[in-house]
Parts: sequence; C-alpha cells; structure tokens
Amino acid sequence: MELQVSQSFNPTLLQTEFLQKNSLLSSRFISVSPEEYIGSIYGQKDELVVVLGSEKDKEGRIVERGTVIRVPTEELWKLSWRSNAYLPYADFHKNYYSSKTLKAVRAFVVDCDGVTSATLGKVVKYLWSSLPAQPTYIVNSGKGVHFIYQLDRPVEVKGLRWSINKLNEAIQNSYTALLEVDKHPVVHPYRFPGFLTKINTTATAFRVRGAYTFEELMKLFEIKPKKAEKDKKQDKQKGELLVLPNGRRAFFEWVLRKLFRNPPIPGRRQNSFFALGIVSYKCRREVPYEEAVETIPMVYEDMMRRNLHIGFRIEEAYEAFQKGYQPKYVRASWKYLCELLGWEYRPNKRNGRKREEHVKLMNRIRLARCQSRWEELEEHIKRLIEQGYSKRKIAEMVGISHDTLYRRFSHLWK
Repeated sequence: MELQVSQSFNPTLLQTEFLQKNSLLSSRFISVSPEEYIGSIYGQKDELVVVLGSEKDKEGRIVERGTVIRVPTEELWKLSWRSNAYLPYADFHKNYYSSKTLKAVRAFVVDCDGVTSATLGKVVKYLWSSLPAQPTYIVNSGKGVHFIYQLDRPVEVKGLRWSINKLNEAIQNSYTALLEVDKHPVVHPYRFPGFLTKINTTATAFRVRGAYTFEELMKLFEIKPKKAEKDKKQDKQKGELLVLPNGRRAFFEWVLRKLFRNPPIPGRRQNSFFALGIVSYKCRREVPYEEAVETIPMVYEDMMRRNLHIGFRIEEAYEAFQKGYQPKYVRASWKYLCELLGWEYRPNKRNGRKREEHVKLMNRIRLARCQSRWEELEEHIKRLIEQGYSKRKIAEMVGISHDTLYRRFSHLWK
C-alpha cells in the first residue's frame, strides 16, 4: 500500500470539509468513541494485524517501506499518531496477513474517496432510501468516507469464499450511482477511528444502526449462496517434483539452517536466495511472503560476517528471492532445486533396492557430496589466506572449529 502525495494539498480547506462532515453526521447519527468502535468490531481479540503503508516524498522516493505487524490490542493506540496505519476487517490464520490465510470476515466496507460535506448531505438526506441496506457505521476517514456493514459475528471463509466475495462486490456496487467508490477485496485494510488521517485530522465514527447477520445481508443484496468450485489440480509426475514434508514450515526452517551452517559460496549465492523463494512458496500455507522476505537481511548479514558478500549487494538478494517467489516456479523439479542449492534433498525412495543396498548407496552419495564441499571450502580458505586472515579468523568466517581447520587444511600453511 502506498500513500499518494497530492500536488494541490490545501490543509485548511480539507480540514474545514472534514469538520463539516463531522457536524453533519453528528446531527443525524450517534458518535462512537474509537475504543468503543474497536471493541465492537474485534470483540475480545488480543492481537490485531496492522498494515503500515509505504510513504513517498514529493519526488516519489520511498522514505518508509510498507510492512505488516502484529500488535497487542491494548497497545494499538500507540500507533494512532501514524497516518499510514491501517487495519483489515478480517481475521487470519495465525495472524498472517494474506488473502490465502484469510480465516473470517467481520465487516464489509465501501470506500468512497473525495466526499465533500455537501455531497454526503445529499446522499444521507435524499438518496439513503435507494440503498438495499443502510450501513452499521459511517467513518469520516479524512478526504473520504467509509460505510461499514458490520456482521453480528465473524463469518468463517471456508466454504463461503465465493459468496463472501460476491456480497462484498454487490455492497460496493450499490454505492456507485451515488458516489465515487474505490473497490477493494475483503482483506483490504482501512484507516480506523482514532487514527491520524492524511490531512492531519483524527478519523471519527458514527453508528447508524445495529449489526447484520451474514444471511440477512445475502438476502438484502440478492446474492444466492453458492460454493466456489474447486480448481482441478494438475497431475504431478512421480520422481520429478521435490517432495516436501507435508509442505510445512519445518522444511523452510531446515533451508534456513542450511544457509547459516553451510553458507552459499561465490557463484551460488543468488541461486540460494532464488531457491529459498521457491521453497517458501511451496510452504506458502504456513510461511507468508512478508515473513519469508524478512529472512533475506538475516541471511545476508550472516554472509557479511563470514566475508561471503563481496560483489553481491542485498538488492540482488531481494531481486533473486522475488523471482523465485512466483507461481510459475512451484513445479520446479527437485533436481533443479538441489542443483541451485548445491545440497542433497531427495525423496526417500529405494526404487526397487533392498534397504541395505539403499543405505550403502546413500552413504556413498553423501560421502561424495561431503568431499565436494570440503574441496570447495579449501579453495575459499586459500583465498582468505592470501588476503592475510589468521587461522582463528578463517575458522570463524567459514563456520568450522579451529581444530577442524587445522586437521583438514594444515597443508595449506606449509
């Protein structure tokens, strides 16, 4: 999410319009405090997802990159001074903010931008009756207005995704003849009452009526229930795709441990980040994109500590990771992925071999790969010796003990 910088920004005029909208709404509806509003929407929820949007200066340069954070409910108001803090009217599995991790919907929102007090007054006075249903709340969000259709209880998305999306679309379309509507999906975050707006005012809320049941809204907006059709999964050829352990986060963490303990050598560094992107996508159900991206500076800092970052900028790491984090690479073969990483991770299949024969074969493969790794490490140690590093410093940089370094590579100092 990016905040657009207006070229013709008149704080006095916009703030006056904001106050006039507040006056209009307070004359017809009940004013609601920010604390009461949050409690009404989220109930007794202990932790909330907050989306911090990117901010740009007048020249279009990003001064603050957007991110997603999880905040205890009692500490939410510590962020109220920010004009780029937004909350979704939804719940997510393990509070991982993503359309794929969407768990339940708490309200539907109609976002109308650039609404003046005169226009809002006409809608409320003369056009209100043309709507299939009036909103539960009206939020004065700054230059615009949000119309909130609150549900009496969170509606689970499972099995109802199609109906929820259709209802969200229908509610937003009902306002297009009245105002200019910015259409958004149900996971979209919005500015909440009590938070600073772009025009340096504080967003306010007004109650129009009570909450709706999901079935009631479906009936009012004439949406017939229908389950979404499941996509047909493409057949996977055995032996070609990388078999993950149930596609869980454990494999993603295993890859991270390998990156730390066995750092990528020059020439494979970008490939390693690229492969990490593929792995995190394969584990996407429990490893969201936002969290996966956070691992890049961790790995890069470890590479710097081991003096493996020379000639490889962190911008390249982000680029390589993002290229790997794409749907078209989901079907990358395990051979291709293991080749990029320089590691061995194969499906545990004997292919007709007896257990004893299979164990001997795997031991020979591991020994050969281990020997290859030591040979690569030896070349790297030679370069560090030429640069004048001490034995203890070299052992620390390559991630092995001083004794192991002397036992295996003592011949390099003779």
